[in-house]
Amino acid sequence: MSTGKSKKGLKRPVGLTILVILIFWLTVWNGLRMSEAIFSWNSLEEFGVHPLYISMSGGIWFIIGIVLVWSLWRGKNWGWRATFAAAASYTTWYWLDRLILQNPHSNWLFALIGNIIILVFIILLMFSRKTRLHFQKDSHERKSQTTTT
Repeated sequence: MSTGKSKKGLKRPVGLTILVILIFWLTVWNGLRMSEAIFSWNSLEEFGVHPLYISMSGGIWFIIGIVLVWSLWRGKNWGWRATFAAAASYTTWYWLDRLILQNPHSNWLFALIGNIIILVFIILLMFSRKTRLHFQKDSHERKSQTTTT
């Protein structure tokens, strides 16, 4: 089952659309995180982690998220690889931030299991036949355009 069209009438797999929506929500959350750190700068200075870190990390993940959402939505070949790089980087950042900068949380096991489930979902989705075919179409189109011009 496919939904939407990415470019030149190619159908986008439903799972990929769901992943793009989830990444978009995470991107919006990081954008809000950045803006709230800027607007609440004075209040945040009183509580441990500096607002510059919160706003910069939120801004960086916001920009990465925008690029990733665009590349996946448009079916860009490099977006497939960028998804794995972003998932690994975000997971690493999340756990370093959580273990080093934050106070210990009692829900670490829940967070770990949730993180593993999300990573498995991303891996299964990105390696599914429909998703790989969707991204291979982009590289085949570029090759055919190069040979015809």
